[in-house]
Amino acid sequence: MARTPQRAMTPMPVLLIQDGCVHTADARERVVPRGCVLVVDDRIAAVGTAAEVGTAVAALPPDRAAELTVLDASRTAVLPGFVNAHWHETFALRLTGENGLRARSDRADTGGMLSHGGHPHDVSAAFDASADLAGLLTPGEAEAVARYSMWTQLRCGVTTLGDTGSVNRPEALAAAARALGTRCAVSLWTGDAVCEPGSPVPLRTRDTDAVLARTEEIVRMAAADTTGLVRARPSAVYVTNLTDELGAGLAALTERHDLPFVTHVAALRAEAEVMRHHFGRTGLRRLADLGLLTERLMAVHCGFLDDAERELLLASGASITVSPAKYGCTGETVLTETTAITDLRRAGVAVSVSTDGSPLPHPGMVEAMRAAWHGFAERTGDPAEVRPSDALAMATRIPAHGLRWHGIGSIEPGNLADLVLVRTDDWRYLLQPRPLESLLMLGGSPDVDTVLVGGKVVLRDGRATNVDEEAVRSDYLDALESFSSRCLAVDTGPLLRQARRRPAPRRDRRAG
Repeated sequence: MARTPQRAMTPMPVLLIQDGCVHTADARERVVPRGCVLVVDDRIAAVGTAAEVGTAVAALPPDRAAELTVLDASRTAVLPGFVNAHWHETFALRLTGENGLRARSDRADTGGMLSHGGHPHDVSAAFDASADLAGLLTPGEAEAVARYSMWTQLRCGVTTLGDTGSVNRPEALAAAARALGTRCAVSLWTGDAVCEPGSPVPLRTRDTDAVLARTEEIVRMAAADTTGLVRARPSAVYVTNLTDELGAGLAALTERHDLPFVTHVAALRAEAEVMRHHFGRTGLRRLADLGLLTERLMAVHCGFLDDAERELLLASGASITVSPAKYGCTGETVLTETTAITDLRRAGVAVSVSTDGSPLPHPGMVEAMRAAWHGFAERTGDPAEVRPSDALAMATRIPAHGLRWHGIGSIEPGNLADLVLVRTDDWRYLLQPRPLESLLMLGGSPDVDTVLVGGKVVLRDGRATNVDEEAVRSDYLDALESFSSRCLAVDTGPLLRQARRRPAPRRDRRAG
């Protein structure tokens, strides 16, 4: 399999982003209508009005001032890079029956295992069956799939990914992050048990010590990274797939290495009954008993809690992430059936938004922000419950805190220069003094124009600067064909012949 050609990033050691509408997403939610951002090397040196940043520019030493490049941002909104802290890389499964081989018509579609309150036994079985799939990918296939999948996230403005268990190798995710120039906290699809309807106890499906050893291996791999782009975040794919021994081992591991931890818990209405049947207590109580309910925890979905569990969560300092743009597609009711997320957010729990994962391209962080803005308003009847600026913080600063990845998520001096520029010069923004509101109302992920990670431009005019996008696409299709035919017994011919047709030239999005 051909290795995707790399492109050298154009170094811009001193960059002035000038005259954009800057949304800092800092604790003050500052907005500077004609703002400037000065980037020196990989850090934000100054942000504010032209006069404020001009003072910082004037103070540069002559040798640094000679390196200055100016980027005209007068027709853009300048945002912090999006932090997608709950994401699964599953693009190797693109051609399985529920995805690429679907009928053209949707008239026969029915709700899946997450709908109508959920079917936790089915979810537990599906998650357990997926745990070994990453090992079937060759290293070359894994990297090609990871590059394409992570490129789709970069194309949507995501500068930092929080892997929450993927059907891919963590080493491949790390390699793809380095190739694209983006950040990623890597993990494993971690579990050692399954809950089956006919069994009174969970059935062990893997050697717990082997799972913990593999997790420790990934932690060491990430710790050896010298680029600053890769970290580790241990996970458990679902509380139904976690024995007490594995949970206790993960608690000890995350404390020993001072790492965050993530798992799906209280995600479905029917989950609590299944957990009581197989484990004698609900998922959040189990996490507390195992030592995993701490400030390190990011609880995924976590909407179905009783009053005592809400108090436990609030006291722990843990954070929550929700994926509101995905729920309507799957029948999940985390935000609409229960007030838990709204109540906990009002009480001070850090609630972020994320995309979740799918083998199909799915709603991005812009769509997640819009769904949070509108979803919380519908739940509470208050359109100011989550304002657009709140939604931006839920996609940047707040998930960065939950990942324990300091120095990202907001535009303020000293932070790493992870930035997203969105063009605001078409009809959607005419006479609109709030470009962020227009983006969330009428825009979407394809509107992302320019992305910087650590001061380096990794996306310009909607195109990746580090890699040949046609090669990324071609390598992905090759990997998908070889993996699907070898491991999934899928006839890939007709679908991939059509997919390999060269796409039509893109119309200039700035044309009138």
